Amino acid sequence: MPMDAARPCHLFVVRIWLEPGRTPAEGQWRGSVEHVPSGERRYFAALEDLARFVRMELREAPGMGSMGDAEGREEP
Repeated sequence: MPMDAARPCHLFVVRIWLEPGRTPAEGQWRGSVEHVPSGERRYFAALEDLARFVRMELREAPGMGSMGDAEGREEP
């Protein structure tokens, strides 16, 4: 589906990597997320923190309001 220039659009870059531990089983997944328009970046070890950052950035965007109703649904 082509993007509509009149609709707000946000770009997030998510990076996920495995931090090694003393043994392979002790490794832990880590990540970072960057909101490209603002340059704001956060690091996380839990997916809930990633979701919280995205929700926060979208709430602060003009005209975005709450995206709570759209969670888990595909765009029409």
